[in-house]
Amino acid sequence: MSQALELAGKVALVTGGSRGIGQAIVEALAARGADIALHCTRGRTDVAELAASVAKKNGVSVEVLECDFRESTAIDGLFSRFDSVFERLDIVVNNAGYETASGLEEMPLAVWEETLRINLTAPFLIAQAGVARMKPRGGVVINVSSIHDDIVRKGGSHYGVAKAGLKMFGRGAALEWAEHGVRVVTVSPGAIETDMNRQIIHELGPEKFGEWIPAGRVGQVEEVASVVAFLASDGASYITGTEIYVDGGYMRNLVRYDDRPAHSGR
Repeated sequence: MSQALELAGKVALVTGGSRGIGQAIVEALAARGADIALHCTRGRTDVAELAASVAKKNGVSVEVLECDFRESTAIDGLFSRFDSVFERLDIVVNNAGYETASGLEEMPLAVWEETLRINLTAPFLIAQAGVARMKPRGGVVINVSSIHDDIVRKGGSHYGVAKAGLKMFGRGAALEWAEHGVRVVTVSPGAIETDMNRQIIHELGPEKFGEWIPAGRVGQVEEVASVVAFLASDGASYITGTEIYVDGGYMRNLVRYDDRPAHSGR
C-alpha cells in the first residue's frame, strides 16, 4: 500500500460503525492502520465482539462508544468517553443515519425533528467537537450522506431535507476550517446492499435495480468504505468542500423510452 494511503498512528471516530456501511468503514480504516472509536446506539450486545475481531485482525485499538443521538447530552458524553481513551483525533466519519417513510401532509412534527436531529444536527455537533480536537494538527471530516441529498423520492422528503442540509454544512465547514488544516468532504451513496435493506432489495427485485442503475447492479458496502478510506488519507490532501457520489451512475438515470444504440448517428 502506498504510504500516502496509510493511516497508521491516526485515530478515527466512526458513528454508526457497528453494521452496514459503517462497519465496512471501520474495517477499511483499521486495515490501513487507524485506531478506531466505534460509535453505536445503546443495547448492541454484539458490538464488543466486532470491535475485538477488528482490533485483533489489524493490530489496532478499537473502542466502542455507545450513545443515542436523540438524547440532548449524548454527544457531550460521547466525547467525554473518547477523551478518556484517546489523546488525539484525526478523522471523523459522520455515518450514523435514520430514515423513515412518511408523507408530508400527515407527518408528525416529532418524525420531522427526529430525522433532522440524527441526520443533520448530530453530525454538526460531532464535527464541531471533532475540529476542536484536530487543531492545530489538522484532520478530515467525512459526512456520509445519500443520493437523496439531491434526488427526492416520495415519502422521503424529510430525509432528503436533512441530507441536503448535511451537504451544505460540509461545504460551509470546509471553507471555515481550511485555515486549521481540516478538510471536509461528503460521500453520498446510492443503492447499497446492507443487512438492513437486503430483504427489501430482494422483495423489489435486484433485476429492477439492474435496470435503473447504469452500472447494472446494486453497490456493496466495501465500495463506499474504500472511497472513505481514501478520503481519510494523505492521498486526498487536496480534496475538500466537495461531494463524491458512489452510486453506479444512479443519479444519471437512463431515459427509458429511448432504445437507440449509443452510436446510431443522427
